[in-house]
Amino acid sequence: MTMNSDYRIEKDRLLVVLSTVGGDRIVGEMFVQAYARNRMGPEEPRDVINGEEPFFPLQLLDGSTRLIAKEHVLELEIEGEEGIDAEAEMLARAARVEITMSGGEKRTGMVFLEVPFDRPRLLDFLNRFPERFIALRTEHGVSLINRRLVEIVRPLD
Repeated sequence: MTMNSDYRIEKDRLLVVLSTVGGDRIVGEMFVQAYARNRMGPEEPRDVINGEEPFFPLQLLDGSTRLIAKEHVLELEIEGEEGIDAEAEMLARAARVEITMSGGEKRTGMVFLEVPFDRPRLLDFLNRFPERFIALRTEHGVSLINRRLVEIVRPLD
């Protein structure tokens, strides 16, 4: 679905499920642009949630909009292939992990390590990862997990 007017930048909408630190689960549509600012291709949810701005809009299914504080997002789930960057995954080393988040919830999936050749370990990736949210590829799609709210990462390989 595409929005367009004389006063707005054209945006696509992508259905997501957002979990907050307070325990709320919110289903809504995230707005993404046809072109990403810092790389080739369309903007993805990970671009929005890892961006500098402290808030982002989320349109709820009833049509109302909420402005969400990124630092209070525990997890953003994207079903299917929408949140998957297949090209980046082919260039990175995969690590199967179990992530325990604040509050005890656990997620299992693949993390794609974008690390220097001389530092290929999961530990190096976690310690040097600059973005706020870590992408975890699950059997249902992608979960973007707030790195600051991760308690334990257990390698499964």
